Amino acid sequence: MDKKLLWTLCFLWVGIIYSQDDEITVNYNNVPLKTVLTDLEQKTEIIFSFSEEVIEAKFIDLTLKAPITDILKRLELLTGLVFEKISDQQVIISFPSNKITVCGYLFDADLKDPLPFANIVIEGTSKGAISDEKGYFQIEKVAATAALLIQYVGYENIFINASDYSNENCRNIYIRPDTQSLNEVVVLGYITKGVDRNTDGSITVTNDNVGIFPGISEPDLFQSIQLIPGITSPDESASGIQIRGGSPDQNLILWDGIRIYNTGHFFGLISAFNPYITEDAKIYKGGASARYGDRISGVIDLKSDTKIPRRFEGGFGLNGTHADLFFKVPFFKSVGLVLSARHSYTNILETPTFESFSEKAFQNTRILNTQNGEIIPNQDDDTEIIENQANNEFFFSDVNAKLIVKPSKNDLITFSGLRTNNELDFRVQDDEDVSRDDLIIKNEGASFEWSGSKGRKFHHHLNGYYSNFDSDYNFQILEDNILEEEDIRRNIVEDYGFGLNLGYDFLPQHRITAGYQFSKTDVSFLLFRDDARDGIDIDPDEIDDDIPPPVLSANTRDFNITRRNEVIANTAFAEYQYKLKNNGLINLGLRTSHYSDFDDLFFEPRANIEIPITNSIRLKATGEKRYQVISQLVEFEDVQLRLENNIWTVSNGEDIPILESTQFSGGFLINSKGWTFDIDGYYKNISGLTSFTNGFTNTNNEISEGESRVVGVDILLKKKIGNFRLWLGYTFNDIEFTFSELQSSPFPGNNDITHNFNISNTYEVKNWEFSLGWNYRTGAPFTDAEGFNTTNGDINFGSINAERFPDYHRLDASATYKFNISKNGNWRGRLGVSLLNIYNRQVPLSVFYRVDENPVTQEQELEQLEQLSLGITPNIVFRIYF
Repeated sequence: MDKKLLWTLCFLWVGIIYSQDDEITVNYNNVPLKTVLTDLEQKTEIIFSFSEEVIEAKFIDLTLKAPITDILKRLELLTGLVFEKISDQQVIISFPSNKITVCGYLFDADLKDPLPFANIVIEGTSKGAISDEKGYFQIEKVAATAALLIQYVGYENIFINASDYSNENCRNIYIRPDTQSLNEVVVLGYITKGVDRNTDGSITVTNDNVGIFPGISEPDLFQSIQLIPGITSPDESASGIQIRGGSPDQNLILWDGIRIYNTGHFFGLISAFNPYITEDAKIYKGGASARYGDRISGVIDLKSDTKIPRRFEGGFGLNGTHADLFFKVPFFKSVGLVLSARHSYTNILETPTFESFSEKAFQNTRILNTQNGEIIPNQDDDTEIIENQANNEFFFSDVNAKLIVKPSKNDLITFSGLRTNNELDFRVQDDEDVSRDDLIIKNEGASFEWSGSKGRKFHHHLNGYYSNFDSDYNFQILEDNILEEEDIRRNIVEDYGFGLNLGYDFLPQHRITAGYQFSKTDVSFLLFRDDARDGIDIDPDEIDDDIPPPVLSANTRDFNITRRNEVIANTAFAEYQYKLKNNGLINLGLRTSHYSDFDDLFFEPRANIEIPITNSIRLKATGEKRYQVISQLVEFEDVQLRLENNIWTVSNGEDIPILESTQFSGGFLINSKGWTFDIDGYYKNISGLTSFTNGFTNTNNEISEGESRVVGVDILLKKKIGNFRLWLGYTFNDIEFTFSELQSSPFPGNNDITHNFNISNTYEVKNWEFSLGWNYRTGAPFTDAEGFNTTNGDINFGSINAERFPDYHRLDASATYKFNISKNGNWRGRLGVSLLNIYNRQVPLSVFYRVDENPVTQEQELEQLEQLSLGITPNIVFRIYF
């Protein structure tokens, strides 16, 4: 009996299998899909489930003899619908979903070993997976158009398209070792695409993938990062970046390992770095690696292209201030060359962009003022005469070159060079009377870098650099061809050094790094003034190095100051990094430096910890001590050309002490379902400040030393909905200075902007990108003048920084359109427009005072000269890529 039952079941099973494979003949000619389904139900035992709206307006043309499974596949192709077989007798018909299952196997590209515990995350979300011991990963319900970032400790980060690795196409993925860092991205599109947040808290801006920003039609890194909470520029410039209450000279700026001392064109309004050869930039607001030193605030580490181009490519473009071009040339599979150049064309054409920038940069200088203090744009008769006699020649340029050599799969050697240049020549001539301003600012440098790895455990990085900064200003007044007054301001920095980093990976999650760095920095400056009309002549051979200059007479401010110092730094550092399997990080480091002319060793402990407590929430904390031996003085003389009047100098342990900062931060990050919420609180104490490194306006003619205390909070809230991104940034700062010799009680710091808020959004549709943003911040403090002494001309000031400027706010917008010129996409174009300060609100950003003679009454008067914010500024960019 049991045998009979067994045979019966076997025959039934075989019958079922046979029935599924049995061929069916169908012949449909423009037949409605619903009729087709009814016919198939009669010819088989299958039941179809669907809604009427899914199958309406679907007609079938099909003649075929095949098994039912093949017929269903053909129907899927003909209708574009999904026929999902959930059992042997039931099929559900639905619209196609863009959700797929993505899978893959991760392997070392060289050793072909599987890579376990790699992190795979969907761009713009916190959703992802971790590879298993075989390197396998799988993520369900992924949009077919999504991009996935794959990260593995000690290896290069790579992006893949979800559609290329669907469940039906589960392929091997090979990743190459990364010789640089252990950083991994934890938030893709931190504020917009191409701006990502890493595990160590740093922010990476990737030029190839960066999105549009409000008011910026052409990429400008130093303008774009000001939308990140904690980073601002109170004077609206690209070079005036302040990070968490620090001054611009307290930031370490690197370009391919070259220390940069001048970061702006057009006197800071435009970044000095060509964005089209910039591969990425890494920004640290705090918690920087121990390999970064010699500055006490933020770090901005820029890298130009490191990939050897596969073919000859390049681009050129034009905007409202300059033109540029770049080329990327492959010589062999392992050698490539990148070249770029930019040059202003303002000597040929003055655009509305140039005019707006000029009014901002040159206000209250001789460029826009007559010798009597009258503004040139005022259209009275006298002004027109002066305009006709004035000659203003100004231009800027930069060139970059980089040779890339990849001698092996695990080694990369690069040679980089750059040169930036700004030149101004302004003259006013009236017969034999001439006044002339000449200003030249140059920064040039070169670097060598060799990065590599041996196997999967040993890593090395060897680098050397040279940087030279030269700022030279000369002003002369000639009357009847006789030199009556001359002012000279010259500043030279020559900096070179080398370093070696060695790293060893104990396990995929552990690395220890040790390194040595050497640098020699030679800094000199000359401040000279001689006015023959005061009856006292300065002997060029009589040199003083006192700061401030000694008062020779109540009737003169003539001086001749020359100072030259050098500092040799020997530094050793070590760092331990532990990368948790859930993408957390523990980074502990120590940097130890010895500076010439100082007997002490300077220890700089660093700690950076970020721990995920859930898949969406991360806790973070940093602590560090840092030192700085080179900083900027703010020129104390009341000159009319108030451009680039900051002077680099070296700490000598006397009137210019070493800067020392101690800082801590802590907060948490939430990243879930398109939402990002990031909050950081921080405390920073800086000692070694001087009254001439902070440019106080006061009557004290003696140098004084003080300190600052910064308490702040950075908050970011971002939401991504499809191709729409909206983010809000807010920074609270309380910056307090203490200079007991200037004022018995503490007072607000020069950059004490209490509230800074911005709201920005971007939207992409087809080839268009749009962006709109509004920025608001409270006014900065300033010291008001209460009068002046009519006998010696000394100005009487009130309490330091007791007053505040009006609140600042502006609305910016931009749009870009991308298009193909050739069918294969090799020739492409981009058109962009932008508008800064749409409603043209201008407020004072700074103020200074001087006593001058009224040309009408011939009496001495106190003048208040305000530096206003940028007015409405349009810009347009047109680019071609090939």
